[in-house]
Parts: sequence; C-alpha cells; structure tokens
Amino acid sequence: MREDEKNMLLTEKQIEILRMKKRGMSQADIARALKTTRGNICIIENTALKNIEKAKNTIKFYRAMEAPIWLTIPGGTDLYDIPGKVFKAADKKRIKITVDSAMVIVKLKTEAADRIHGRLTNDDIDISVDEHGNLAIN
Repeated sequence: MREDEKNMLLTEKQIEILRMKKRGMSQADIARALKTTRGNICIIENTALKNIEKAKNTIKFYRAMEAPIWLTIPGGTDLYDIPGKVFKAADKKRIKITVDSAMVIVKLKTEAADRIHGRLTNDDIDISVDEHGNLAIN
C-alpha cells in the first residue's frame, strides 16, 4: 500500500479491485486473478463505491457547514419562491450569487429531485452559499 493510501476509508483489497476495474477488467476477470468468486468481488466493489459516496457527501456537508449562508427551505415551499430567499440571504452577507434565478431552480430540480413534486418542495432542502457565491444543494 502506498503511503498516501494509508489514511483512507477504503481497504487495500477495495483499492486493488477498483484499480483493476479502472484498467478495464470485469468482475469475473478480477475474481480469477484474485482466486475468489465474482460475488465476493461484487460485494467488495459495491462497498468501496458506497464508502466513496459517503466520503463525498461528508465533504460536501462539511463545506456547506462552513459556508456563510445556510438556508433550510421547508417542505411545502413553492419552487419559484426559493431563488428570492437565496438572493435575499446573500444580499445581507454582501455575497454575489454566481447563478441566476433560473439556474437556482434547475439546480434544485436536478440535485433535489426527490424532494420536489411539481412546484412544491415535499421535504426540507438545505441550501448553502460559500463566500464566492457558489450554491450547494444539500
């Protein structure tokens, strides 16, 4: 294991399998090379990918937590009212948002699709804005 791989959420075996996949090997090929079953490779690979996703979400959450603007949009809010709330909060902190209202809505529809039904939010949506005006949907 390389020195930079020691403090990670992935095991040596997960790293090895992900590297083999990156080189284009199938799960069956990896299983033969490592003298194990394809099912075992599948489990190890899926666990690694879940750990990577959790790490990404943790970093995203941490960056959002550090952001100067953090809004919780409650369920039942009209989608088209949200950009105004974001811009108002940004104005109070003298931060210029990097996108316009339409892009705020597009971002919401793509990154929080599971929390929007029609024009209404059906669950809370956390929105953060960093000091550079970059918007994150959490």
